[in-house]
Amino acid sequence: MSKKVTKKKTPNSIKPKRSIKRRLFLVIAGAIVLGVLSLFVLFGAVYIGLFGKLPSEQDLQNITQHNATEVYSTNGVLLGKYFLENRSSISYKDIPQVAIDALIATEDSRFFEHEGVDLYSIPRVVIKTIILGDKSGGGGSTISQQLAKNLFGRTDYGALSMPVNKLKENILALKLEEVYNKEEIITLYLNTVSFGENVFGIKSAAYRYFGKAPGQLTVPEAATLIGILKANTSYNPRLYPDASLERRNVVMALMVREGSLDPEELIRLQAEPIELNYRRDDGHKAPAPYLRTHIEPRLIEMLSNTKKEDGKPYDLYTDGLKVTLTIDSRMQEFAEQALKENLGKIQDSFDKHWSKGKPWGKNEDFLWKEAEKSVRYQNLKKQGRTEKQIREVFLTNTKVLRYGTDETGPVEMTPLDSVAWHQMILQAGFLAMDVNNGRVLAYAGGSDFSYFPYDHVQGRRQVGSTFKPFVYATALEAGVEPCDFIENSQIIFGNYDDWSPQNADGVYGGYYTVQGGLVNSVNTVAAQLMSQVGPEAVVEMAKRLGVTSPLPKLPSIALGVSDLSLMEMVRSYATFANGGMRIEPWYIERVEATDGKILYESKGKSPKPALDPYLAHSMRHMLELAVDSGTARGLRGRYGVRTAVGGKTGTTQNNADGWFIAITPNIALGAWVGGQSPLVRFRSTALGQGAATALPMVGGFLKRAEDNAVTKKMLGRRFTPAVPYEECEMYSETGSRGFFHDLFQTDDGDERREERRQEKEERKATKTKTPEEQERDDRWMKRLMDKLKKKKEEEKKP
Repeated sequence: MSKKVTKKKTPNSIKPKRSIKRRLFLVIAGAIVLGVLSLFVLFGAVYIGLFGKLPSEQDLQNITQHNATEVYSTNGVLLGKYFLENRSSISYKDIPQVAIDALIATEDSRFFEHEGVDLYSIPRVVIKTIILGDKSGGGGSTISQQLAKNLFGRTDYGALSMPVNKLKENILALKLEEVYNKEEIITLYLNTVSFGENVFGIKSAAYRYFGKAPGQLTVPEAATLIGILKANTSYNPRLYPDASLERRNVVMALMVREGSLDPEELIRLQAEPIELNYRRDDGHKAPAPYLRTHIEPRLIEMLSNTKKEDGKPYDLYTDGLKVTLTIDSRMQEFAEQALKENLGKIQDSFDKHWSKGKPWGKNEDFLWKEAEKSVRYQNLKKQGRTEKQIREVFLTNTKVLRYGTDETGPVEMTPLDSVAWHQMILQAGFLAMDVNNGRVLAYAGGSDFSYFPYDHVQGRRQVGSTFKPFVYATALEAGVEPCDFIENSQIIFGNYDDWSPQNADGVYGGYYTVQGGLVNSVNTVAAQLMSQVGPEAVVEMAKRLGVTSPLPKLPSIALGVSDLSLMEMVRSYATFANGGMRIEPWYIERVEATDGKILYESKGKSPKPALDPYLAHSMRHMLELAVDSGTARGLRGRYGVRTAVGGKTGTTQNNADGWFIAITPNIALGAWVGGQSPLVRFRSTALGQGAATALPMVGGFLKRAEDNAVTKKMLGRRFTPAVPYEECEMYSETGSRGFFHDLFQTDDGDERREERRQEKEERKATKTKTPEEQERDDRWMKRLMDKLKKKKEEEKKP
């Protein structure tokens, strides 16, 4: 029997008996330990500041945000803001509970239970966000952590960006909870978070999307705003209404889950559409943009001299100030509505008028000169482009935003064609001020600040016949009476290149009374009066009443050839309305800091006597007649204005400018209409005169103000005459007296007129004249007598 031989196993042939599960466990355990160790090392590095110094407790206590300065009307309506970031802070008591409930239900349901970091969410954050690198999850960030991110932002650290930033936010969230209570954290959060469109904070968001204060938000509105926070572009209710609606309903469903909204109420609210009352307050679309831009440098200068407790000056754009203007929001709304409505109608007429051509014809030099003023041209110039290269750009089709079609997006055209398009858009300006205290009540400097930022309240244009009241006031002060007759004949100014003004209708003959000449805007009457008093006296009168621009001492100023601003004209007419007292217009009523401290306050300047009260009332009465029966009578018949109003229309050469300046018992107001360039105008006086272009704007404004119970009182009921007015006819074929006879003689039976003349002489006698004034009067009297002598000699000739 043979012996069985067994083969021995060598050491190399023995297999280890470790299971696959054990190996996997060791790998996972090692990874976890390594991850935890790495996390602790990373945490330590972040904590000691190797990735940037963390804010101290003192820094957190002194958190400051860039808050917009809010601009309010005198009746408490928000008009706009000055800002770097469009943020207006709000206190906890002013935050609606529905917004707080929506925020907590959506962003951090355990907000009142944790101390800044929600431990239940950390495993998910570590695995999903840090290990797996799923940045879309973000995961588990509490409101406190999000606040830390909002306040201090995030930094790019390459591959370590997400874990480092998350650790920073965790540390800061814990610190924030030590410094602030829960209410304060909620308040800080809702004041810092972005709602898209450069809007920060729930107060600004509520105004932007729904046109209301946060406390007025409904549940669906609050849910819509909180829904934006998940993705402030994708859930913007203006840009993506369907996505926003869906997100809003999700937010309300989460509120039901957290017990802050009734389930039955949810069904009803989810069926409601999102109804926006969208308002941009970036300075372009908000009310009174031209005025806010006009006063901006004044506010900056004012604040530069006003120091905070730390010694630094207040900043208009970041310190969250409150500026109150003299503007009345209702008056401002009426002004902007009247301007828009009136310009729309006139623009349609203007487009039809020029349907077969353009005012500049084939004169391309005009377009190129206007193109040189454009931002595009100036930018190309700064880039070093040659004139030839710039012209090539302006003749090449591109996408441009065009006024009137901006809502449909850019259109394709050459930049030069864009210049031509915008030159054909008529412009306007409107101003209203209180004649008693100078408060500017309404200020509309143009049609659209975004496209046409030039301010036509401050800009100067020829004023036409609106200047004539200055001539008449000078004549009345010199002794002329409203009922004196003036011959309707041309006069030649030999010392001024034989200048001889003509009537607009080309009709001469007969006699107008002084008031008839103003009421019917007769050029020859204004010229005759100018010949009596001289241009120097008229210039002095205009300056006294409120004109500040340079005026040429020429007879032609009687017909309004000077360039003046709407502001100057309204200010000057205000003197006629308030008994000869000149008042200075003002805009800024008060500036307050966030703590309520008054940084600036004004009551305006006291009125100063500029014109004898009787003369002022006489001028006012003649201006009333111009509205009731003269060139401005359309204000009554066409617009049905019932308020006591006086006013004067004005039309410049070639119908380039249309004016209407008016007064009521309490306010002075005016409007101007024209093209950006005087070359852009109506060819027809019937279409381009001030009665057809500017007067309708004033009529629309006054009618709206009359129909409002509050603003109707602001206009005033009736003028109170200082003395009884002498009723007299406007025109006579023969005249009861000749012009020169009435100038130097007095009817024996007219005792009242004689008394007035004596009173004027007494007033003139009490006024001491300078040598220059005396020489001026002597010179013009000599000229007048020479003309009289020459006329008599001509009459004696056979």
